[in-house]
Amino acid sequence: MFFHRYLTLLLKWNFYHIYIEDLRRNKTSKGIYMFNHSSWWDGLLVFYLNYTYLKEDAYAFMSEDGLSKFPFFKKLGAFPVNSHSYKSVVKALQFGVDRIKEGKTVFIFPQGKEEHLEKRPLQFMSGLSYMIEKTPNVKIIPVTFYYTFRHDQKPELFIRIGEEWDETEEVADRKGLTYKLERLMEHEIDQVKNVIIQEDVKHYTSLVRGRLTVSEWMTVLKKPFNRGEK
Repeated sequence: MFFHRYLTLLLKWNFYHIYIEDLRRNKTSKGIYMFNHSSWWDGLLVFYLNYTYLKEDAYAFMSEDGLSKFPFFKKLGAFPVNSHSYKSVVKALQFGVDRIKEGKTVFIFPQGKEEHLEKRPLQFMSGLSYMIEKTPNVKIIPVTFYYTFRHDQKPELFIRIGEEWDETEEVADRKGLTYKLERLMEHEIDQVKNVIIQEDVKHYTSLVRGRLTVSEWMTVLKKPFNRGEK
């Protein structure tokens, strides 16, 4: 797909490295994947992650304005929602519920808007809890995007796919369920943050390797040029 090739080049150009850790017990888990939302890159990364790694038959919530600006996302499984219209929200949520009942996967940013990566407490809209109520026993898979600078010129991204969570029946009401999901996502983000701070990223594998940085090129150019003379 042309868009995937273009996006791969875009990621290689802008990131030094993208890493992934997958903690799912079942690597073909279907259900609702909930993502934290802190960057313009997030929507593109959801598509890239699914196309190259998850390979789910998935549908994703996308703002009505964003989809009107980038209509090609419709071909990638995006469906529109206008958060300022109750009717639009209900229609979109019901669409998601119907897809889940068909055995499809749904991707959602429950924050509903971009917020700083370190903002606490996280605040979710109630749409995710609504879909969970309508689809008993659905599995929830938390996915964290953590952007950071470490030792190189360009930023790195760490993606953590958490274990499936299906303890929804233990929560009595929608408000309580939303609170539980917020704390779950905070825990996932903090787990990634801690391993990065401690430089303990051995469990992560490479998903995208970016282009050489300026410092790496300088290191290469410093090496003696060997023409093969004897």
